[in-house]
Amino acid sequence: MILIRVVHTFWIIFFLTPVILAAQDLNDAIITLGGDPSLKNGAMSFTIFDRKTEQLIATHNPNVSLIPASSLKILTCAYGLKTLGKNFKFKTTIETTGEIDKNGVLHGDLILKGYGDPTLGSDLSNDSGELDKVLKIFATEVKSAGIKSIEGRIYGDGSYLSDEGIYNSWLWGDIGNYYAAGVYGLNIYDNLFRLKFKQSKQGTYPKVIGTYPNIPGLQFASQVLCAGANTGDNAYIFGGPLQYNRQVKGTIPAGNGIFEIKGSMPDPPLMAALLLKDALTEAGITSNGVGGSLKDVQPVGKRKVLYTHSSKSLDLIVNETILKSININAEGILRYCKSTDKVASTTDDAVNTFGAFLQKTTEGQTGFFVCDGSGLSTSNSLPSYGFAKVLLQLFKDPSIADVITDALPVAGMTGTLKNYLKGSKAAGHIKAKTGSMDKVRSFSGIITGDSGKEYVFSLIINNYNCSSAQIKAKIESFFNDVYLAI
Repeated sequence: MILIRVVHTFWIIFFLTPVILAAQDLNDAIITLGGDPSLKNGAMSFTIFDRKTEQLIATHNPNVSLIPASSLKILTCAYGLKTLGKNFKFKTTIETTGEIDKNGVLHGDLILKGYGDPTLGSDLSNDSGELDKVLKIFATEVKSAGIKSIEGRIYGDGSYLSDEGIYNSWLWGDIGNYYAAGVYGLNIYDNLFRLKFKQSKQGTYPKVIGTYPNIPGLQFASQVLCAGANTGDNAYIFGGPLQYNRQVKGTIPAGNGIFEIKGSMPDPPLMAALLLKDALTEAGITSNGVGGSLKDVQPVGKRKVLYTHSSKSLDLIVNETILKSININAEGILRYCKSTDKVASTTDDAVNTFGAFLQKTTEGQTGFFVCDGSGLSTSNSLPSYGFAKVLLQLFKDPSIADVITDALPVAGMTGTLKNYLKGSKAAGHIKAKTGSMDKVRSFSGIITGDSGKEYVFSLIINNYNCSSAQIKAKIESFFNDVYLAI
């Protein structure tokens, strides 16, 4: 209740309804975060819709396009589900040229042909040991076909997609590391390797002792130092595709054990061929070397398909991609969507088609500048209004809505939101894909308010001038206030 005195004569009494009070509380929350001193030189874009009525509830800088980082993955995955269907499975084939004689000699080549599966032998998407499991299956299938030796070579064929792998707008400081491994027509083990260090005392240089899997010719110039015992992984690998001389900088914790960091493979199709050769050798099948590098010409001649390997269904891949924020999966989905109508399509082809999908979904909403599928590019920018509008439409589609919503991390409980809002009233009531990079924080998904009603929202913040811990606390306070207001 508000009392307002007018001309010293009488009092006018206003009773504010709960709806008006809630709207004011929501507005106060938006003003508080949007006007925070940490955003004096930064920007915030926020939009929230009623999921059921599709009514616009509130906005702040709704049409300002900002970097979304990894929250872009929710749109990429939805695009994949709409284009391919939730039951879609990637395939990889083992093919042969030539004939197999009565003595088990293949008079030709053996080819591992990829069709863009980003999860083949994956450790990020599957259980530990998946690589060994897949390679043993391949070796068993080759042996079951009666092949005892291969007169020709073992090839890795990644020609289903263009050989770019990574995007021009990705940062040099990222592309040598596992999260920027990129995606090719043939991928293996998340296109990453594990670089092992022998830890030593603080202030000393730990020794590089090898990689898993072993990559012939890969060398490291390491300037990594051992820091405090609990400092974590602060080491970065520098180097791009087909570059076998890598530089490593930063720090790892001091200690007495083995510490691993993860880098990007220089040539995934060739690595896949090498790994298959080793598996076949272990199974007693000899060959005459390997081929299939990104720079190699593929063998000519008619091919026969010996075996077809299928991935998990797309709904399961999407769940892992969103919950764990796996870049290579998002890029694999994006690239494959375009390849359905253009084999060997480029990264530009894929991105342009994705952008067209987003605009179509929002009936021409402007401000979508997409440059990849994972959100790793700092050239991506989206407005919160457009982002939330796309989600609003996608969540109406019964063929994909449950897949997306089930995959979203839950505040205080799962995924990349596990450490947000713990113990707060809003914990468990916000489901969102997060995005995080230097001076970027974003959250897009669904919030169930204190009233029990569901809302679709997008929050993007760029260029804050406080610490990561401080911006986290401010965002948590904002979400808690929004939850209580609606």
